[in-house]
Parts: sequence; structure tokens; C-alpha cells
Amino acid sequence: MKRILYAAGPHRDGYCGSRCGNADTVKQRASSCAGVSTGFAGFSTPDSQGNFKGLDATTAAPWAAAIFGDPSKVRFVALTAQNRFTALQSGEIDVLLRNSTQTYLRAVSIGLRIGPVNFYDGQGFAVKRDAKVDKVAGLNGATVCVAQGTTHEVTLGDYARAHNITWSPVVFERVDTMYQAFFSGRCDAMTQDASALAGAVATAAPNPADYQVLSETISKEPLGPFTRNGDEGLGRTSSPGCTTV
Repeated sequence: MKRILYAAGPHRDGYCGSRCGNADTVKQRASSCAGVSTGFAGFSTPDSQGNFKGLDATTAAPWAAAIFGDPSKVRFVALTAQNRFTALQSGEIDVLLRNSTQTYLRAVSIGLRIGPVNFYDGQGFAVKRDAKVDKVAGLNGATVCVAQGTTHEVTLGDYARAHNITWSPVVFERVDTMYQAFFSGRCDAMTQDASALAGAVATAAPNPADYQVLSETISKEPLGPFTRNGDEGLGRTSSPGCTTV
């Protein structure tokens, strides 16, 4: 699968090169490499010039400023939920800022270093308003669109077993494909972080007024950056409003 690269400021072309290691290695390059989503309103969305905007993109700026003295020296690598952690482990990126849920299992099982939480969220559901569903329990028997390789996929099964609910997950490798499927009527509901669902309804729905995000959530999702163990020098930059990346 081809990965699309975008950049902030003047650094908009080229590839990050070989393994992006510790802070000294990063300094040898012209910019740092930050993994973000392929397009998530409010977190990381490319504008008409290919410059990413949003919370995750903004979080990368003070980190680059601390290393290079220039917050614009960031190359953003657009990643899917499936390949984001592989990209970090392989050194394709220096830091993962792709609205990723921080879990103990992820830190221990794949050897990653967790940074401070930059957004607290919860897994929710989007439905069509004319479905007349106001509670999660009303989705019993529904088909649910969900992204592969996410905590949402796991939590969906765990919640169903714990609350005696039956639903049929329809799993997608790419989030944009999931959005297209849901808004075309393939699934009765779509599950993701509540903030992502709100962004999807606002930007990807053919008629946003036809959809709603349920007020209930079924999990707590602390989102924040990941770096590799052993790259401690990459995890100590700070700025007002961004603590440490």
C-alpha cells in the first residue's frame, strides 16, 4: 500500500529516509517524522497545500521546535489504523500522533513508550436519526461498521458479551472506506471515538442533519503520542499547553 506523505511549512517533499532513531539521529535530517491519520477533522487534516491542521498536528510542532528550533520542520506521514504501530516500530516515523488510545497492553506487548494524554475520549456510535435509536441497547441485532486494528474492534465484542447484546461487526481496513460504507447505508451504526464520529458526520455525511452520535459511550479512550523504547531523547520536549511529547 502506498503511503502518502505531507509536510508542514516549507518541508513538503521527500521521504523520511532510513530508520528514524533517537534525537541525535533526527537532528541529522532536515525534519522530524510524525505519523498522523489520513484525515480526521479536528486532529489531523491536510489543507489545500498539503499542510496538516488539528490537535495531533499541533502537538508535533513544539516537539520539532525543541529539536530544530523551528516548529515547521515536521514531515507528516499519513497512516491507517493497521499500519501505524508498524511504521513506528520500523523507524518510518519518530513519533505516532494518530489519535491512538494509550493502553498498557500496547506499551508492553509491542514495546512502545507512552507520552502524556492530549485528549480524553470514549467509544461511541453514530446512527441515522430516522432509526429512532437513542441508547446503545437499541442497537441489539444491528450491523456495526468498525475499523480493523483498533481498540474499538475489541471493545465492541467485549461490551456485547458483558451486556448480552448481539450485533454483527462489519470490519474495514481503512477509516475512509468505513465512512463511505456507513453513509451509503451498508451498516445500521458506526463505532469509533465519539469525537471522530462527530467529525465524520460533519464532514463526510451527504446530509449531516440525517445522522446523530449517541450520547452514551462504552469505553474510556485516553489518546496521546507513542515513541519507541530507547528513544527517550525524543520524548522530553515541552511547551505551554502541550506538556511533553
